[in-house]
Amino acid sequence: MNVYILNIDDITDEMITSVARQLPQRYAQSQKFKFEKGKRLSLGVGVLLLTVFPTIDESQIYANEHGKLFLKNGEQFNVSHSGKFVVLVKDENPVGIDIEEIKAQNLLVAEKVFTPEEREWMNDDENLRFYTLWTQKESLVKAVGCGITIPLESFSVLPFEQNKPVSLQNICWHNAIKQTGNYVVSVCATTPIASLIFVEVR
Repeated sequence: MNVYILNIDDITDEMITSVARQLPQRYAQSQKFKFEKGKRLSLGVGVLLLTVFPTIDESQIYANEHGKLFLKNGEQFNVSHSGKFVVLVKDENPVGIDIEEIKAQNLLVAEKVFTPEEREWMNDDENLRFYTLWTQKESLVKAVGCGITIPLESFSVLPFEQNKPVSLQNICWHNAIKQTGNYVVSVCATTPIASLIFVEVR
C-alpha cells in the first residue's frame, strides 16, 4: 500500500498556489496558524490531496461527526502529520494512518492508554515500542472513524505483532507499520496490507 509522504520544507510556491486555487478553504485555514510550521503542515495536507486526487475540489470532501474526512464518490483516505512530515493513504475501504516522531516520552502516558499486556511488551524497548503501540492504536481508531471517542486503553493491538487482525466495532482490522528515519508510520485497513511503500512528494 502506498503512503504519500511530504516534508513541509519541500513545499514550493507553485504547490501553495495550487492549494489556494483548488482548495481555498484549506488555504484560508492554513493562514490562521500563528507559526509558519503550522501553516505549512496544513498546506501539506492540501498538497497531498491534490497529488493523489488531482481534480479534487472542496465540494467533493465532507467530514463525519468526528471530523474524519471522506470523498463523496466513496474513495477513502486518511492523513496525519508529525514533526516536518505529512502523510496520506488511500484505499477502497476504510483506512487510517498515523505518523509519530520518535522522541523521549513521558512514560506515565502509557499507564493511561495501554493495556497491562501492552505495557509489559513495551518494556523491552520503551521508546520505540511506545510509538509502535501508539501509532497502531491511533491509526486504528482513525480507520474506524470514531476518533478519541474510543478509549485507547479499551482494546489491545498486540495481535498485530503476530500478524493477526484486531477486532474493533465488529470489524476485523489489519495493520502494517514501518519506520523511516526517526518516524514510525502505521496504517490500518479492513484487508491485509502486504507492506507500506513510501512515495515521496516533491
